[in-house]
Amino acid sequence: MSESRPHLNRRRHQAALAKQHMRRRKRRLARIRRIRLWRTLRSLRFWSRASVLVVLLLAVSFWSKFAFVYDIPAYADRGPLAGIAAYVTVKPWWFGPPMFDLANYVSPDDLGALNQPYSLLLTRLDHYDAIVLQPNFIWVLRK
Repeated sequence: MSESRPHLNRRRHQAALAKQHMRRRKRRLARIRRIRLWRTLRSLRFWSRASVLVVLLLAVSFWSKFAFVYDIPAYADRGPLAGIAAYVTVKPWWFGPPMFDLANYVSPDDLGALNQPYSLLLTRLDHYDAIVLQPNFIWVLRK
């Protein structure tokens, strides 16, 4: 009869139950920690992907409708561009070039041979000349 009973007295039985309870509690707490870790990792993965998507959408929207114009030569320093070194403007078209270096449109060799480098700049800008003639300023860096 004593072989069928694993615990011989009440004290040993209670100690065995307490040990079993602690083992279950440790397993449960470990499982909860594991679940919290995975939830945190999934949340971080979601928010990192969401932030990358937002940055990409902002980049595409900037490329589609805004232009950064810089390196404005002295001969183009007139009208709305007077005293401006660089600016961001709204383009009247969609998905054109996002950056314009105005000094590269007229080379230094052309400057010596021309009387009107401003008109050559507008000619080389072609249908993008609206960023110089009628800029809609978003941000301006003054000289």
